[in-house]
Amino acid sequence: MTPQLPVEAPAALPKAKRRWWSLIALCLVTALVWFAASDIAIALPTIAGELGGTMDTLQWAVNGYFLAGALIIVGGRVADIYGRRLLFGIGTALILLGSVVAALASTPQLLIIGRVIQGIGAAAVLPTALAIIAVIFSGKQRDAAIAIWIAVCWGAGAIGPLVGGVIVQGLDWQWIFWINLPIGAVALLLTWWSTPETRDPRAVRSIDVPGVVTLVGGLFVLSWALVLFDTLATFAFAGMMAAAVLLLGGFVAIERRASNPVVNLEVFRMRRFDGAVLANLIANFVFAGVVFFMALYLQVVADYDPLRAGIALLPATIPILLVNPIGTWLGQRYGPAWPTALGMACLAVAAFLLLDLTGGVAELLVPFGLIGVGLGLQITPCAVAAVEDPGPAGEGAVSGVFKAASMVGSSLAVAVGTAVFQSDVRRQLEDVLGTPPTELHGQVLDVLTGGLGLGEIADQIPGDARQVVTDVFDAAVGLAMWPTIVMALVGIAAAIVLLRGGADPSGSTRR
Repeated sequence: MTPQLPVEAPAALPKAKRRWWSLIALCLVTALVWFAASDIAIALPTIAGELGGTMDTLQWAVNGYFLAGALIIVGGRVADIYGRRLLFGIGTALILLGSVVAALASTPQLLIIGRVIQGIGAAAVLPTALAIIAVIFSGKQRDAAIAIWIAVCWGAGAIGPLVGGVIVQGLDWQWIFWINLPIGAVALLLTWWSTPETRDPRAVRSIDVPGVVTLVGGLFVLSWALVLFDTLATFAFAGMMAAAVLLLGGFVAIERRASNPVVNLEVFRMRRFDGAVLANLIANFVFAGVVFFMALYLQVVADYDPLRAGIALLPATIPILLVNPIGTWLGQRYGPAWPTALGMACLAVAAFLLLDLTGGVAELLVPFGLIGVGLGLQITPCAVAAVEDPGPAGEGAVSGVFKAASMVGSSLAVAVGTAVFQSDVRRQLEDVLGTPPTELHGQVLDVLTGGLGLGEIADQIPGDARQVVTDVFDAAVGLAMWPTIVMALVGIAAAIVLLRGGADPSGSTRR
């Protein structure tokens, strides 16, 4: 069930002790990547209050990071050609640069630029880290190292809201970026000392630029169209969706004909790889969608401060770490299908329970717990299945596709959720405040993101202003949970159909 090693010179492999120091360094930077992915959700209401900006604008502080991170699919290929340690170092430096830009931002636009730079760095770090682990470890140690790394990925994402809450409450929102600098610098030095440079000797030294442009362009247009769904005319929305389909279709056509494609499409002929990638995308879709909206709910509706909101999210995150060893054991014993299907079922039930938020914060404990358990069961079995048989594509390219699914899933979750949420909020406000939409409609939306205090417009809202805002938010978030339910149900079917079969040490899961 372990991945096949590329042909590496024996001298390139580190000594046993340094191998584990290398894993520590890789995990430190990986933790920064996923802290950056999740701590921003807790900080957004505070940032909105200081920098201003609408939900359409501020969601790009989240989505811009994930969309730039979709370049991860290219990162694996570049690492195979030019060196994994080199690209890992460059990615770490970009994360630190983006952190400085975001921390110094005086407008939402500068914040988004900093986040995009961070996302590009993440795109370089994630596939190279997993590829390095697949090369320098072997056998059961490799499975253990991958399990540790995956646990760090999800663990950092899991406690990111709490860490963000502590920092925002105790210092200021800028420090969720400043804190990256010393950690990243130490990790970079440790990486250079402990990790040998490795490449894929079979990789051709060329990059498929048209493939990169059509892939990233298609994902960007798709997300942009979804974000603007509630404000675009039908014709304009249809045109943007058509453009996204054409770009992504063009990507597939280019990759089929390219002599050195950025993604070797042959990799998608491996059934279990397809299942692992799809499950990873869905898991991140559910997690990102829930954390994004629940962080807003806890601070805007429940009136929690950032620290208390971060603590309230712990039931959705800590179980990921606690259950991950069980999921790892189940995957090794029975294969990835059943722990993944069971995990997806937990996610579906959790999202269903979040359709109704009228019971208050106390009733979030069960769905939050189910999310943590669901993710913990499946994350390592899927990661191991993804890299078990890289074939001619190479470890870097395969791990790049797998981790790109994380970024794409998170990006789509925020884009789809925001589109559904804002569309329903505007529909409700037309009933409550009347039509046509006025400036007050936009101001209520700003209240829902924390960009405006309710007291500033309370006298313009008929009846109990807080109750109106609470009812609107509850109903809109409930509707925004339906896409996560559908995705989780798809994940159950995908796990059973695509990930079936026990552990196969030799291999091949090709169709």
